[in-house]
Amino acid sequence: MRRFILLLMAALMAAPIGLAGIMPDDNDKDPSIKPGIRRLHPERERAKARKKLQEQMSRKAEVKADPWDTSDEVWGTVDVPPVAVKDDAAVEGHRLNATTKTPEEQALVDELINTDYSIKEYGMGLRRMTWHDEPVTATIDDLMPYITTDGNECLSKYVNREKGSNEVYFIFDFQDSVPGPLRLCVQYCADDPLNYDELTFNVDGFDYPFFPADPQRGKLDSKLYWESSEDELKPAHKDLVYALAHSHWAMIKLKGDHGISHVKMLTDGQRDDFAHVWALYRLLGGNL
Repeated sequence: MRRFILLLMAALMAAPIGLAGIMPDDNDKDPSIKPGIRRLHPERERAKARKKLQEQMSRKAEVKADPWDTSDEVWGTVDVPPVAVKDDAAVEGHRLNATTKTPEEQALVDELINTDYSIKEYGMGLRRMTWHDEPVTATIDDLMPYITTDGNECLSKYVNREKGSNEVYFIFDFQDSVPGPLRLCVQYCADDPLNYDELTFNVDGFDYPFFPADPQRGKLDSKLYWESSEDELKPAHKDLVYALAHSHWAMIKLKGDHGISHVKMLTDGQRDDFAHVWALYRLLGGNL
């Protein structure tokens, strides 16, 4: 019995030490449930907080002069509302006078402001040529080296009038020493008949249609067919004549009666022939 009492007393004496080892520590608690810390002078903390708030508010009320300042202070303020300016002229004057400009600089600014920056579409500058009754600058002596006469007919010396050649040219003859009508001649030769009844001249990208009155056709041999036409040029053809005599490039399309066409680009020599014969025709008194 005495031994039991001694063991009980020993257990009671050791209990406070075990309980102390498992007492909760306030430092281990979540901050949201920790007990508040009692401060000896809480009014001092409030005074410090009020002073700090006043300093921050005073700094916010001062607009910084440098907008690219990299400090943590606020640039500008939302506490001070902007003053509305109703005078547009004053606003514009403020913008222009933000920096002092020399007269030359101001003139450059005005030029840039008044420049039309809208997008414009520009073409190549070419347009369909039309008749112009302009004087001939060449002389007869200048032109005669390029001209030949076949009886009473005048044409370019470089034209081959044989039926087996492909040609297009101007020609005219003399009637009592006066130039007769200017004529347009076309010669076609190939191994297939074309039976053309319509011509289209494309000069510098623009079409000039022409309808021959009475094309002639025949067979040169067992393989080749020839066709030709010779038409007097009328006042209605003035644009075509002027364009051929002043072309930068030209081609001719012979349209057949079965939807088949033959296209030929005129050479520089053929274009020069048009110009020479037309100029001589004008100098000798010819006109459409």
